[in-house]
Amino acid sequence: MTALDQSAPQTHRGLSLPKLGVSGWVVAGALIVSASAMAPVVQNSLMTTQGRNLEALEGEQTALQVEMRQLEAEIARLISVDRIARRALEIGLVPGANAIFVSIGEAGPEPPKIPAEHLPEVSEPGSGPAP
Repeated sequence: MTALDQSAPQTHRGLSLPKLGVSGWVVAGALIVSASAMAPVVQNSLMTTQGRNLEALEGEQTALQVEMRQLEAEIARLISVDRIARRALEIGLVPGANAIFVSIGEAGPEPPKIPAEHLPEVSEPGSGPAP
């Protein structure tokens, strides 16, 4: 029975962690509480930064919209018929005295062939529902 009294040899080594005393648990708790208290501060800081970035982008958008409206007004002014007529007179263009119209006896080019699935549906007169 002497063989049964001997303990089996250990085949693995366990990791030994330092044992925390009461002061270790207090420190760990204080770190967790501190981290929890800092989370709203960090979140608030990030939200403030994003808010400022958003305001800057909105200001840039407003400036671009103002510039776009100014360019649209300038385009409208430049393409006005009266302005074009005045400019044509300034550079020496005048309306033609005798307009010549030419008649062509041949038919124009054939219209392009469009597949039937792309054409709108045409109903025959009288084939629709009765009123």
